[in-house]
Amino acid sequence: MFSKSLIYTSCTVFILYSALTQAQQPSSQITMLESAFYHRQYQQVTKMLNSLKDKELDVEIMAVSVAVAQNDDNKETLLNTLIKRHIDSPKVHFTAGNLWYQIKQQSNLFNKLSLVEKSNKHFIKAAELAPNNPEYLVSAAKALAIESGFWDSEKKASKVIVDRLKAMDDRYYNLAFMDYLQNTQNEELALKTVASVGQHYAQDIVLIHRAANLLWTFSAKDGAQRLFTNGCLIEHIALNQLPTWRDACVSSAYLALQQHGDKRRAVDAIKRLLGKERVQDEQYIEYLMLQAELYRELKQNEKARSTYLQALNLTKMRSTERDIHRALAGLDET
Repeated sequence: MFSKSLIYTSCTVFILYSALTQAQQPSSQITMLESAFYHRQYQQVTKMLNSLKDKELDVEIMAVSVAVAQNDDNKETLLNTLIKRHIDSPKVHFTAGNLWYQIKQQSNLFNKLSLVEKSNKHFIKAAELAPNNPEYLVSAAKALAIESGFWDSEKKASKVIVDRLKAMDDRYYNLAFMDYLQNTQNEELALKTVASVGQHYAQDIVLIHRAANLLWTFSAKDGAQRLFTNGCLIEHIALNQLPTWRDACVSSAYLALQQHGDKRRAVDAIKRLLGKERVQDEQYIEYLMLQAELYRELKQNEKARSTYLQALNLTKMRSTERDIHRALAGLDET
């Protein structure tokens, strides 16, 4: 019943990772907007945006980001307008790279390739405009590796940036290096790097999440599930890291349901995820469904039933209602 697509939808608001956090002196209004946005309180964000008279760049970025997060019909028009209005802004190009990628996830197969190309173009442009920004360089290195084509097995243009990051910032270097190892399929060095990251960055959700995904790429799924769980259980998560953190929690549960790792620890991860949520939207309901399936796998049928019923009382989706009724019928047969 659980779909892997939730792993992607759980990360739908990652796009403001730097767009707001890199403002030197964020106003209290921006701070409130950011908090509501990262907690998927989109109606509140829209209301606050409409009340603002001075539309500074961060506010413009927020308005477009909300449109994309909600998959509004005018999202691409708004994004193109933002880009044209701030054509020389590295922040806008970086945000555009993330937003086009998010739109790609919402689109049908026919459009996906062109949207990836748009995303990569803006990531590369952001790094060209701000060549000393390590976060922009990480995304540019990844984009260049994707754009390099099949015959460039060493991903030479990407490697130049990765090597430069090594001298600039160890944290961002490790992020870029793990991307590079995945793109060059260097499994031996990838496993060594993951071990190092797990030791030296155990409380960094962004690096732990990336390391877990790298293990997953090389089919080390038990280890990936453990790392995702560890990431989900990190004590302190910054507001702008919530989407990455949610994805770690969901990935822990998904892999556990695929018989990898520890289902009981996955339950702990989902409990923590649900405890942090502020809105009971369809994404929250997906988390409840995930928790119920874990309980069912663990033969904790009463907990599974209670959780399914909680989801049933909240959902407005007919398809989800049907899934829940089928699951409840299955519990009655056991």
